[in-house]
Amino acid sequence: MDINRTQPLGILADILIVDDEPNNLRVLSNLLKQQGYKVRAVLSGEMALSAAKLTPPDLILLDIMMPDMDGYQVCHQLKNDSDTCQIPVIFVSAKDQGIDKVKAFAVGGVDYITKPFQVEEVFARMECHLKLNYLQMKLEEQNYQLQAEICQRNAAEKALKKQNEQLRQEIERRQMTELALQKANQELARSNADLEQFSAIASHDLRSPLATINGYAQLLQLCGKEQLDDKCNNFVEQILKLCDRTDLLIGELLSYAHLNQAQDPFQLLSCDRLVQQALENLGTEIYQNQAQVTYDPLPEIIGTESQFVQLFQNLIGNAIKYRREDSPRIHLSAVLQDNHYLFSIQDNGIGIDEKYSEHIFQIFKRLHSQDYPGTGIGLATCRKIIERHGGSIWLKSQVAQGSTFYFTVPNKQRVVECQMMAAIASPN
Repeated sequence: MDINRTQPLGILADILIVDDEPNNLRVLSNLLKQQGYKVRAVLSGEMALSAAKLTPPDLILLDIMMPDMDGYQVCHQLKNDSDTCQIPVIFVSAKDQGIDKVKAFAVGGVDYITKPFQVEEVFARMECHLKLNYLQMKLEEQNYQLQAEICQRNAAEKALKKQNEQLRQEIERRQMTELALQKANQELARSNADLEQFSAIASHDLRSPLATINGYAQLLQLCGKEQLDDKCNNFVEQILKLCDRTDLLIGELLSYAHLNQAQDPFQLLSCDRLVQQALENLGTEIYQNQAQVTYDPLPEIIGTESQFVQLFQNLIGNAIKYRREDSPRIHLSAVLQDNHYLFSIQDNGIGIDEKYSEHIFQIFKRLHSQDYPGTGIGLATCRKIIERHGGSIWLKSQVAQGSTFYFTVPNKQRVVECQMMAAIASPN
C-alpha cells in the first residue's frame, strides 16, 4: 500500500508502539516500516515509559487495555515527565464508548483510533499529528528566538538610553565649556584692551618722566661733579644706572606685551640671515667676551622676521651672558623631523639644575639675579614667540656643563596645510 506523505521532521519519524498483543504489534510494525517509519515495539506500560525516557520517540501509538498498567496510566505519567510530555500520544483501542475517548483526551492523548482500523486512516492521523507536533516545536523555537531577540532589543535600548544620556551630558558639558570659552575670550579681549592702554601709558607716562630724571642726573654729573663729594657722585651714577635699567625693563615689557597684538603677516624667512642679523645686533657683546658663534646651514621657515631675530638674539645673548671663565662657544643647528624643524643652540656656559628648566621660561623668574644683569623677560618672550608660531621650546642642561636650548618650528608644508585648513573652516 503506497501512501504519499511528506516527512515533517526531515528524518524518518521514530514511532513507539505499545500493545500487550504480540500479533497486533507485529502487524502494525510491519505496516509502518513499509511506509519508511522507524519503529520500536514494546509489550507493557513499564517498558513504554522506559523506552520513551531513554530515547523519546516522535509519536506513540498506545493501547488502552493492558495488564498491570493500562494506557491511561501510561499516558498520564508520560505527560507528567518533562522529558516526555511533548510526545504526541494516539490511543489505539477496541473500546469505542464515548466515555473512553473523553478519558483518553483528558489524560493528554491527541487522538483516538478504534480497532479494527483502516490503515489509511492510521497513516493519515499519524502524519497529521507529526506535522502538528513539528509545527509546534518550530513555533516554540521561534518563540524562544523571539524572546531572545526581545531581550537583545531591550538590552540594546537600555544601552542606547545610556549612550543618549552620556551624549546629553557631553553636550551639556560642551555647552558649558563653550560658555566658559566665550567668557574667557571676552576676558581676553578686555585684557588686551587693558594691555594696549598700559602700553600707551608705559611708552609715554612712564618713559617721559624717566627720561627727565635721566637728563637731570646727567646734568648733575656733568655740571656738579666738582661740587659733589665722592659719595654724592656715586649716588648720581646709581641713579643713571637705575634709569637705564628701568628704561630697558619698560622696553622689554612693551615688546612682550606687543606679542599678543596683531603682527605683520607671516613670510618665508632664511634662518641663516636671521642669525646673521642677531649676531650683528650682539656685535659688542661678542667682541667683549671673545665669543665664538658657529652654525650649520639653517632652513627656511615661515614666520615674523622681527620676532625670530629677537628669539635668536635672546638665546645667543643668554649663552654669552651666562659664561664661565672660558670664552663662550655657541653652536646652532637644525634638523627636519616629521612636519617640523628641531633647532638647538648649545653653549659651554655655567648651566643650570634640570629642576629649574621650566622655571626660567616664566616672566620675571631669574636664577642669577645678583651676579648677572637682566630683566627676567627674555626667555618668557622666546617661549611666547615660539608658541605663537605653533612650536615649543625647552632646555637640557647640567650645572657647569653648559646648556642646550631646543625649539621646534613647523616646516613650510605644515604651515601651508594649517593655513588651508583654517581658510576652509572660516565662515567667510
